[in-house]
Amino acid sequence: METDDTGNRLRFQLELEFVQCLANPNYLNFLAQRGYFKNKSFVNYLKYLLYWKEPEYAKYLKYPQCLHMLELLQYEHFRKELVNAQCANFIDEQQILHWQHYSRKRMRLQQTLAE
Repeated sequence: METDDTGNRLRFQLELEFVQCLANPNYLNFLAQRGYFKNKSFVNYLKYLLYWKEPEYAKYLKYPQCLHMLELLQYEHFRKELVNAQCANFIDEQQILHWQHYSRKRMRLQQTLAE
């Protein structure tokens, strides 16, 4: 029985780590260039991983933007575009801009509350 618990824990940790790696557009570009997104089994695995969108699992994610990427990876057109490094760079830049906007907005809110 302990082996099942250890195996389930290990599977949980591996899937958690992999799902969070999907937040990195350069990693997605790496996978695309090596043909992983053409593999039907891999695409089915990405579909299986959608369970991470459920609140009972999503609460463990440190990088929630990975869920958006996981959702986009369900579309063949998106998977094909990721082969292009310019696409990955654009996504990367957009994520940085989003984080900057969020940080500034949060800082302004904290300053307003402090006054």
